[in-house]
Formats: sequence, C-alpha cells, structure tokens
Amino acid sequence: MVGSLHSTPIATFPFLSPHSAVVAFCEGVLKHATAWDALRQDLSTAMTLHEVQEHMRHVLSLTDVTRFPILKNPNAVILVAATDDGYIPKHSVLEVQRAWPGSEVRWVTGGHVSSFILHNGEFRRAIIDGLNRLKWKEATN
Repeated sequence: MVGSLHSTPIATFPFLSPHSAVVAFCEGVLKHATAWDALRQDLSTAMTLHEVQEHMRHVLSLTDVTRFPILKNPNAVILVAATDDGYIPKHSVLEVQRAWPGSEVRWVTGGHVSSFILHNGEFRRAIIDGLNRLKWKEATN
C-alpha cells in the first residue's frame, strides 16, 4: 500500500504477501485461528458467525492493493512467493502482478516460513535487482 501511495518512484518488495488481508484472515489457514466468537461478542451478540466473518471481510478489503493507484515504477516491484504457501494462495500473488503491470513474480519452493529459511538468498537477490531497476530508471531520466 505504501509503495502505491508514495509520491515518487520507489522499489517495492511484497514478499509472501497477498493482495489483501482478506485472503490471509478470511480465506487462508488463519481463518481457523481467528477468535470469531470473541469478535462477535465485541461487535454484537445478535450477529451470526457468518455476518461477523462478512464484516471482517469488508473491513479488511480496505487493504486490497489492487484498488490502490499503480506504482510510479512497477518495473521495480519484485514479488517473491512460495509454491506451497498455506497462508498466501498463488491466485492472490498473481492479482498483485496483474494490478501492477511490469512487476515480476519470483517463485520459491516451500511454505510460508520454510521459504524464508531455505531461500534467503532469493529474497536478498530480489531486493538488489529491484533497487538496481530503480537506479537504472533514474539514470535514464
């Protein structure tokens, strides 16, 4: 979100990130760890569990980066995603890429946590490459 709203071109690195918090908390494995009953009590005991989940979906939809402006330099956006991520499904990563034409997705094998441990170099390489793309664009302007 910050990359979309920044006034100047910046390199942006969504690592293991969904297009919206809705995906992680309402669709992914975290939906099973959310204290829905406690949230229902905080909101209104008259609400059904389904209504509470829909309310949360609505609130979290405000984080949907596909609704934000396209970044000033989407070529300096490199997403790194995991092939077996239980938190962030592939379709969500691809939605970010579609919303930011020119961005790149790099896939690493593993889950949400194991990919950071096993592919640390890929994340560092993405940062270096994105910063270099930003520098190159600045040098040509």
